[in-house]
Amino acid sequence: MLKQVRDADIHLLRVFVAVAESGGFAAAQDRLNVAASTISTQISNLETRLGFRLCDRGRAGFALTNQGEIVLTSTYKLLRDLGEFVSTVEAAQEDLVGVIRIYLIDNILSHPEFRLADALRTLRTEHPFLHFEIRQMAPGRIDVALMKREADIAVGWFNTVMPSLKYEQLFRERHKIYCGRGHPLFDLAPDGVDPLVLEQSDWVSRAYDLPQTIHFAHPPVTTVTAHYMEGVAYFLLAGTHVGYLPDHVAAKWVEKDELRAILPDRYVHELPMSVAAREDIARERRVHTVRQAILEAHRSA
Repeated sequence: MLKQVRDADIHLLRVFVAVAESGGFAAAQDRLNVAASTISTQISNLETRLGFRLCDRGRAGFALTNQGEIVLTSTYKLLRDLGEFVSTVEAAQEDLVGVIRIYLIDNILSHPEFRLADALRTLRTEHPFLHFEIRQMAPGRIDVALMKREADIAVGWFNTVMPSLKYEQLFRERHKIYCGRGHPLFDLAPDGVDPLVLEQSDWVSRAYDLPQTIHFAHPPVTTVTAHYMEGVAYFLLAGTHVGYLPDHVAAKWVEKDELRAILPDRYVHELPMSVAAREDIARERRVHTVRQAILEAHRSA
């Protein structure tokens, strides 16, 4: 039975939250960056500390027990309270200290208008005691991380605007349809492709929703689903599929003539890239400061 909460218990509770939100040990591997066997051991250790099972796992699938549901709800409250404690203590300090967790959508680094490095350089000079944690996630998940206070700041594309989050656009990311060398449409690209043939091609689809205004947001033929841009690129470079890719990601392969855009004047869209944080950011001075530095870096550019 748990009599007092130790630092190690906090870590195990964070692991439990990741497992519960991911829907199982295997599904949480990428998020926690550890093997499923290690996660299983950590959850077993937590269950031993608590004195009851948190989840059922087996052939029937993964499911939280009634006690597990209670612990999950209580853990969210505990982590929120810890965050508020850090913010309150921080406000009493002369300089900014603590951890800032920045979540980014994948493959944003190569965008020529992304100025996070400039912001971090300024912050390092002005607030040397800040500690940064940077993680990449697929769109559709980073705003959830903000809501659950796993992240402090997120930069990416947001399909849904949540009223409890504050957004400000930084730049726009242009996407076109690409295919790779060896694909039947490669020699016809960019402008000789029949749109009907394109529609009947095998597509790489996204594991998250795209705006309905985008052509082929839900492709009629698809045998691949990708969570990240890298996954899209693999199948385009294989010459087996077509799919949307940001121009800045495709650029190095376009230059080597390994990828070609398909009907780029007809099928092109732009997604707004924004910095997001919780609406209560004003109470968290360090988060507010980092967000402002990111905004200023992009405005000055």
